[in-house]
Amino acid sequence: MSFSIRVDEDDQQVAFAGMLRPFIGDHMKAIRATLEAAAKNARAELCLDFKRLKYMNSIAFLEINRFVRWAVDARPNLKIKLIISSVIPWAIRKFQVIEQLYPNVSVVIYDKSLYPIQQVIEDEDFLKVLRTQEKIVWEHERSIISKHGLLPGMRVADIGCGLGDFGVRLSDEFKVEYVLGIDHSRVLLRYAQSVAMGLRLENVEYQYGDAAALLLPDNSYDFVSCRLSLQVFNQPERILQELYRICKPGGRIYITNEMMSNIAGYPQQDAIRWTYDQMIAMGRKLGMDMDFGFKTREILLDTGLEDVKVDLININNMNTDPFDLAKVVESWWYVIDQKAEKTGADAEMRERLRLGHTAHVEAIVSERGYASWPIYAGSGRKPLRPI
Repeated sequence: MSFSIRVDEDDQQVAFAGMLRPFIGDHMKAIRATLEAAAKNARAELCLDFKRLKYMNSIAFLEINRFVRWAVDARPNLKIKLIISSVIPWAIRKFQVIEQLYPNVSVVIYDKSLYPIQQVIEDEDFLKVLRTQEKIVWEHERSIISKHGLLPGMRVADIGCGLGDFGVRLSDEFKVEYVLGIDHSRVLLRYAQSVAMGLRLENVEYQYGDAAALLLPDNSYDFVSCRLSLQVFNQPERILQELYRICKPGGRIYITNEMMSNIAGYPQQDAIRWTYDQMIAMGRKLGMDMDFGFKTREILLDTGLEDVKVDLININNMNTDPFDLAKVVESWWYVIDQKAEKTGADAEMRERLRLGHTAHVEAIVSERGYASWPIYAGSGRKPLRPI
């Protein structure tokens, strides 16, 4: 179906999805009747959720506007909330006009609050973190990815794709049929698209999108990945629900996440440990869980997956080029400093963070030192039949 509408009486919400393209206003009669019934039954507030509506033509928009005008007259004490997403620019332009017309109508761009760390991710300097990090993680990840179900010829969706290097490598080394990368950062997507175009990869595509409300069909990808991303979102369960929805029955969902409380360094282990404990605490204030890796097995099972597999990727200065690892950890200072600024850390705390971070870098390159960066990789199979 190109369009669907769903009423949730408990939440007092009407959710739209797909493409709403009536030829004449009469084609909206059933939708108007549904909306009017929902407005009559709502107690204090009615939510109209448009975040999955890819397209709405002018006829449909006028009918929605007429419904709002009717509701304002029929139930003057009823508040109407229009929920939209920044992924769909036309929705912002159209629905904010309605908000200006009626005082009891509000518009919520919901993904602004869903991604509290977005400003850091959108910064051009963050590319330096991801470029060095992606290379070093892939050196270890490539040896386990087949174990987690990746096969040649698969259709892959990489959600939270960042710089898009993962999709390029899958196309080159694993000969997948097609990779779609989706991210909520336009800065990172511009980089990813430029790389794919430069390499003339016709089977790798990147799109701006919301990981918690993907504009993708159900059951459409053989392998769905979300790497080092769930840990930076404050509602990871919503994203996992979407990964599950777009994965084909029998396909696999693959995730990786950090365990920052298990980062180790020697010597100066106390200073190093203090710095990363503070990183975890600051992350929580920003809606991030930098220890999300510990939850890998639990979260995959709770999502409804079977045949769950988990690997520990223990990156350290004995199984990785120490100078490459040092470059990765050096690049983290930008993120640490940004977190400190956004959580209001004072000058003394920021100096202690810098000293602990420097001690970690020194431990990596020291001939007598040890340093590690653990990541959990996990996957599960979507059941062939609903549980």
